[in-house]
Amino acid sequence: MTRTPAPASAPDGGPDGVLSRLLRGPDSALGHVAVPVGAVLAALVVGGVLMAVEGVAPLSAYGEVVLGVFGRTRGLIDTAVMATPLILLGLGIAVAYRARVFTIGAEGQYIAGALAGTAWVTVGPPLPGFLLLVSGLAVAVLTGAAWAGITAWMLARFGASVVITSLLLNYVAAAGLAWAVRVGIRDPGSFTPQSRALGDAALPDIPGTGIHLGFFLALLAVPALAAVLRRTRFGFRVEVLGANPEVLAVNEARPARTRLAVLALAGAFAGLAGFVEVAGVTERMTPAFATGYGFTAIIVALLGRLRPLGVLVAALLLAGLTVGFDEAERVFIIPSTTVGVIQALIVVFFVAGDALSRRGRR
Repeated sequence: MTRTPAPASAPDGGPDGVLSRLLRGPDSALGHVAVPVGAVLAALVVGGVLMAVEGVAPLSAYGEVVLGVFGRTRGLIDTAVMATPLILLGLGIAVAYRARVFTIGAEGQYIAGALAGTAWVTVGPPLPGFLLLVSGLAVAVLTGAAWAGITAWMLARFGASVVITSLLLNYVAAAGLAWAVRVGIRDPGSFTPQSRALGDAALPDIPGTGIHLGFFLALLAVPALAAVLRRTRFGFRVEVLGANPEVLAVNEARPARTRLAVLALAGAFAGLAGFVEVAGVTERMTPAFATGYGFTAIIVALLGRLRPLGVLVAALLLAGLTVGFDEAERVFIIPSTTVGVIQALIVVFFVAGDALSRRGRR
């Protein structure tokens, strides 16, 4: 059995160094599972205390959250639909972070992919419904990959930080969305800024489930990516790049090309997530399309320990929390920001748990 070499540390002090230390994780297999689970439980406990301060009985509220997800069919459907973009985005981020390429640009790639796919199917050449959908998906994937490729090019050409450039590109994409729905692809028959409806390019539902086909695509992507990472040369290079780029160079594989491929793959997943969200849920783009899924997916990837199956579980968990709290808010007076606070607490306890785990092993 081969062993993966220990990850090389990024320079301390900068954001890359912080992420590198975070992704190093505990030394034991138990710690890899116990820390995320403990972080979620601790965040729920603190969230319960905050709700108690607000005068809400936390156990009753959490009971309503569980009932909101598992007590009705609609709750399960909403959870699956909300988890779909998080799964796809989380998979892309997981690949990049396994290679220690710390992109923060999933939100921008998500918007860019959705915008390009929507533009193609609404103002592009007329095509039959199935071809329109497939070509829209392809355009979104390519656009997401190209958007991420800008970051890779700036890294290779100027040595620019992936964290900074990918983060700034999110704002460029958001500005592009604001312009496009008001001018570029605006529905001329609407009084509000929005694109035309996708019409025949909308994703159909999985028969008998009420869940759009994008969820099925996301589920398929999990084992597919796991197989790629485990069984292909590309997956091996991703692991080696994350462990020690110099070893990759010694084996005549250019680290720059592998970083470009990793970022392009992450962008492709993000672009796919964006168009799937439009074609399966909103069916048109509005200024409110940028909902922060790209940032939430970073939490998903971290909680999932950068493993495809872990990403799936984490995405379903966070989506279920959001759906459940939406239901609980109808019964209890709970601030709408409660889910965001709990998600932030999960990250805080996750980082603290990893740090304590490593300290305990010294």
